[in-house]
Amino acid sequence: MPSTTTVRAVALELQSAEQNLKGTRCDTKARALPRTTLVEPTVAKFPLPGKLPRVLTDLGVGIDTVDSKVALQYSVHACPRRMRREIGLVFPDVVGKESELLILPTFQRTESSMLSYQAETQAEKDAKLHMFYRWGAELVSRLREKGYWADITDPMSGLALFTNCGPSLYPDVEGAEVLLRYAPFNLGNCFVLSHPHWGTHVYPATAFTLAPIEAVRQVLSNMQQDCHQ
Repeated sequence: MPSTTTVRAVALELQSAEQNLKGTRCDTKARALPRTTLVEPTVAKFPLPGKLPRVLTDLGVGIDTVDSKVALQYSVHACPRRMRREIGLVFPDVVGKESELLILPTFQRTESSMLSYQAETQAEKDAKLHMFYRWGAELVSRLREKGYWADITDPMSGLALFTNCGPSLYPDVEGAEVLLRYAPFNLGNCFVLSHPHWGTHVYPATAFTLAPIEAVRQVLSNMQQDCHQ
């Protein structure tokens, strides 16, 4: 069990980090998006199927199916040159096709700051993780039905969930920095994301596909329309 001194030190570090972020959010918001951005950041609601998609049944995780909808921010990006080598080490199946890969970073707004170590924060992280599993699995299933390769990485491990895993892990926070120019900061041994509107109250996760942008747009549109039926 951590000592009182250690707990106080961590609390002070968290407080200092939050104060520092207040001065950086405006700068982050003002940065232009990279040319690889095909769909700009969009916040939308998507339905979550009551029955888990088949691709989730082998995860061995007690995924919560209580929530019927999820609100998240997504965008679509062509894989930048600087990321292609590492992407091939995360997804061996896309080696040689990295230039065709599309990356979809997503963000769910949270009540708790992701800097917090409270039990409530961990419970909210688990809930957001399960919602991403369900949203991502539905996206992957629909793209696969059209004949396209697609996958998501596990935000907990950085590993590919539904295709072959490579020796490397995908870092959601660093990915957001490259694709969207969102500024992360180092807190001890981990990097924490600062969203331009939500600060550290955000849960990042990422999807990937070799589908053309038109097909991705259509699938995302269909998923959103299902939310209003």
